[in-house]
Amino acid sequence: RDPVNLIRIFYLAQKHNLAFHPDAMRTATRSLSLINKEVRENAEANRLFFEILTSRNDVETVLRRMNEAGVLGAFVRAFNMYHHYTVDEHLIRCMGVISEIEAGTNEEYGLANELVKKLPPRQRALLRITLFLHDIAKGRVEDHSIAGARVARRFCPRLGLT
Repeated sequence: RDPVNLIRIFYLAQKHNLAFHPDAMRTATRSLSLINKEVRENAEANRLFFEILTSRNDVETVLRRMNEAGVLGAFVRAFNMYHHYTVDEHLIRCMGVISEIEAGTNEEYGLANELVKKLPPRQRALLRITLFLHDIAKGRVEDHSIAGARVARRFCPRLGLT
């Protein structure tokens, strides 16, 4: 009845630290055709996705589940590109690393753990969005930074960014 729920379920799982029942994942996968242009441009769907990307909760696991169900690729159409490693895996892992840096849980990141604490919340959110998009167009024939800029120009306004 409400295709935005295909984003909302992942948002709620992240917010409340809930696991996904296999039936819920199968239902999401079977419902991918509901994620159309209208859903991709829906303000609430994009607000929820922005919250997922910028949450202090386990963003990597939630993005991984969204990717496994096909929801991430359907919602962020440019997401299913491949390069030497799969771009989706690289970008999801990057989101996990930034979460570790912000939490200060991995001493390997040393100075980055301290520097990120000095960023205001809005700049931290922008850092996460930028990180999520930094290789989004890899694997295309043209330069991925040029193609990625086009993707960002279309995608960021959906999240309320200019």
